[in-house]
Amino acid sequence: MKISVDQPRGNVSRIVLDGRLDVAGVQAAEADFNAAVAAAQNVIVDLSKVPFIASLGIRLLVSGSQAQSKKGGKTVLMGADELTRRILKTTGIDQLVPVCNSLDDALAAI
Repeated sequence: MKISVDQPRGNVSRIVLDGRLDVAGVQAAEADFNAAVAAAQNVIVDLSKVPFIASLGIRLLVSGSQAQSKKGGKTVLMGADELTRRILKTTGIDQLVPVCNSLDDALAAI
Protein backbone atom coordinates (compact mmCIF):
# COMPACT_ATOMS: atom_id res chain seq x y z
CA MET A 1 0.00 0.00 0.00
CA LYS A 2 1.32 3.38 -1.01
CA ILE A 3 -0.01 6.69 0.22
CA SER A 4 0.53 10.18 -1.13
CA VAL A 5 -0.93 13.55 -0.23
CA ASP A 6 -1.49 16.67 -2.28
CA GLN A 7 -3.55 19.83 -1.91
CA PRO A 8 -6.02 20.42 -4.74
CA ARG A 9 -7.37 23.46 -2.88
CA GLY A 10 -6.02 25.49 0.02
CA ASN A 11 -8.08 23.97 2.83
CA VAL A 12 -8.38 20.48 1.31
CA SER A 13 -5.87 17.65 1.32
CA ARG A 14 -6.28 14.70 -1.02
CA ILE A 15 -4.97 11.42 0.35
CA VAL A 16 -4.33 8.98 -2.51
CA LEU A 17 -4.30 5.34 -1.46
CA ASP A 18 -2.67 2.90 -3.89
CA GLY A 19 -3.11 -0.80 -3.18
CA ARG A 20 -5.34 -3.19 -1.30
CA LEU A 21 -6.94 -1.99 1.93
CA ASP A 22 -6.63 -5.40 3.55
CA VAL A 23 -4.80 -6.26 6.77
CA ALA A 24 -1.33 -5.70 5.28
CA GLY A 25 -2.40 -2.58 3.38
CA VAL A 26 -3.95 -0.94 6.43
CA GLN A 27 -0.89 -1.77 8.55
CA ALA A 28 1.35 -0.19 5.92
CA ALA A 29 -0.75 2.97 5.50
CA GLU A 30 -2.38 3.60 8.87
CA ALA A 31 0.26 5.82 10.50
CA ASP A 32 0.73 7.99 7.40
CA PHE A 33 -3.03 8.13 6.79
CA ASN A 34 -3.74 9.23 10.37
CA ALA A 35 -0.98 11.83 10.22
CA ALA A 36 -2.36 13.23 6.95
CA VAL A 37 -5.88 13.40 8.39
CA ALA A 38 -4.60 15.13 11.54
CA ALA A 39 -2.72 17.74 9.49
CA ALA A 40 -5.65 18.58 7.20
CA GLN A 41 -8.63 20.85 7.59
CA ASN A 42 -10.71 18.82 5.11
CA VAL A 43 -9.86 15.52 3.43
CA ILE A 44 -10.64 13.83 0.16
CA VAL A 45 -9.66 10.17 0.21
CA ASP A 46 -8.92 9.06 -3.36
CA LEU A 47 -9.79 5.37 -3.71
CA SER A 48 -9.27 5.17 -7.49
CA LYS A 49 -6.22 2.92 -7.03
CA VAL A 50 -7.79 0.67 -4.38
CA PRO A 51 -8.91 -2.63 -5.94
CA PHE A 52 -10.11 -4.19 -2.67
CA ILE A 53 -11.28 -2.99 0.72
CA ALA A 54 -11.66 -5.20 3.79
CA SER A 55 -13.30 -4.43 7.12
CA LEU A 56 -10.05 -2.98 8.50
CA GLY A 57 -9.93 -0.60 5.53
CA ILE A 58 -13.48 0.50 6.25
CA ARG A 59 -12.52 1.07 9.88
CA LEU A 60 -9.59 3.23 8.76
CA LEU A 61 -11.85 5.39 6.58
CA VAL A 62 -14.52 5.74 9.27
CA SER A 63 -12.02 6.62 12.02
CA GLY A 64 -10.45 9.22 9.72
CA SER A 65 -13.86 10.72 9.02
CA GLN A 66 -14.72 10.79 12.71
CA ALA A 67 -11.42 12.52 13.52
CA GLN A 68 -12.18 15.18 10.89
CA SER A 69 -15.71 15.71 12.22
CA LYS A 70 -14.46 16.17 15.78
CA LYS A 71 -12.31 19.08 14.67
CA GLY A 72 -14.99 20.61 12.44
CA GLY A 73 -13.62 19.27 9.14
CA LYS A 74 -15.13 17.08 6.48
CA THR A 75 -14.11 13.87 4.74
CA VAL A 76 -15.21 12.83 1.26
CA LEU A 77 -14.38 9.58 -0.54
CA MET A 78 -13.83 9.63 -4.29
CA GLY A 79 -12.95 7.49 -7.26
CA ALA A 80 -13.98 4.09 -5.87
CA ASP A 81 -14.41 1.38 -8.48
CA GLU A 82 -17.70 -0.51 -8.78
CA LEU A 83 -16.79 -3.27 -6.33
CA THR A 84 -15.49 -0.84 -3.70
CA ARG A 85 -18.57 1.40 -4.12
CA ARG A 86 -20.78 -1.66 -3.62
CA ILE A 87 -18.90 -2.53 -0.42
CA LEU A 88 -19.20 1.05 0.85
CA LYS A 89 -22.93 1.00 0.13
CA THR A 90 -23.50 -2.46 1.63
CA THR A 91 -21.75 -1.47 4.85
CA GLY A 92 -23.57 1.88 5.02
CA ILE A 93 -20.39 3.95 4.90
CA ASP A 94 -21.87 5.97 2.04
CA GLN A 95 -24.50 7.19 4.54
CA LEU A 96 -21.77 8.53 6.85
CA VAL A 97 -19.22 9.82 4.35
CA PRO A 98 -20.07 11.28 0.93
CA VAL A 99 -18.83 9.14 -1.97
CA CYS A 100 -18.10 11.04 -5.20
CA ASN A 101 -16.93 10.01 -8.65
CA SER A 102 -14.56 12.86 -9.50
CA LEU A 103 -12.27 15.37 -7.84
CA ASP A 104 -14.54 18.22 -8.92
CA ASP A 105 -17.54 16.51 -7.29
CA ALA A 106 -15.52 15.82 -4.14
CA LEU A 107 -14.34 19.43 -3.91
CA ALA A 108 -17.94 20.60 -4.32
CA ALA A 109 -19.01 18.28 -1.47
CA ILE A 110 -16.51 19.75 0.99
